[in-house]
Amino acid sequence: MMKIKNLENPKDFLSTRQSARHLQVSLGTVQKMVETGELLAWKTQGGHRRILMSSLEQLLKRRRLGIRERCGAQFLLLAVFRRQESFEEFKSLSAPWKSEVDLHLCSDTLEALMQSVSLAPDVIYLDFAISPVEQVHLLHYLSKNTHTKHIPVLVESNFLKLHPQVLKMASDDFSDNKTRTGRKPSHNPMIRPYQKEVLLLENGEVNQRFSEKLENLILDCMAKKCERT
Repeated sequence: MMKIKNLENPKDFLSTRQSARHLQVSLGTVQKMVETGELLAWKTQGGHRRILMSSLEQLLKRRRLGIRERCGAQFLLLAVFRRQESFEEFKSLSAPWKSEVDLHLCSDTLEALMQSVSLAPDVIYLDFAISPVEQVHLLHYLSKNTHTKHIPVLVESNFLKLHPQVLKMASDDFSDNKTRTGRKPSHNPMIRPYQKEVLLLENGEVNQRFSEKLENLILDCMAKKCERT
């Protein structure tokens, strides 16, 4: 590991602690990754490790590719629910879908943020029962994080009506670039509303209408995501 005097662009590197947070591993694990060559790094004159950002991004891409190969799913959906029972109902709702889906559950928004970085899901679904404060914070960080700002997020429509400010949490890519019409987008197109409906009917059957609408919305989100990335 070499020592250097000057770093041209601070955005090109991360500290060991920042790298550990991105990868969701311990500081010791990051140090081992540097020693084995999985991450490229150098030392400053003060002896501090600096991880090359491009090296970390390549490692994340390899990890995501491995996850996708193991899942073998057409798309990966990260669902954020407060209760396990709600997630089980959602699994029943998605069972009839024509598209093959790999569901991942998060029980709180902090876990959802970390899983969003490590799993790189195709779509994120936020349950309406998540508290408004948590939803606002999660949407804020998702829209600002380099690894998550292009991931479509499904948010209950009434929540968006009550908190329209979250639609203006556009990432730099969306706020700085013009659309095909020549105008800047007024909101983050990755935040998509869904209509809250009963997941399961009183007799325990799946709400087929809601199931089909939700699947179509997810497929539409994925199509728009592919156009932008």
